[in-house]
Amino acid sequence: MRWHPGHDREERDLAAALARRHAPYWVVMWSYSLRVWVAFYTGPARVAPLKCADPDRLSRQMRHVARTLVLGRSP
Repeated sequence: MRWHPGHDREERDLAAALARRHAPYWVVMWSYSLRVWVAFYTGPARVAPLKCADPDRLSRQMRHVARTLVLGRSP
């Protein structure tokens, strides 16, 4: 069966909710091919994309990066 955008509606909706929760510096996408959520930091620092199959864990990682940057450290 071919993939259709409606197949992953819940995952994409959750990605949008994570992006709203961590706005304005994060963009979150659901990667169908990897089956993980991927978070991209769009703020002034260089941060490697975060990937995780567990959205709660990804959210914790995003908060950790934000705290680390506020403290002036490199994530």
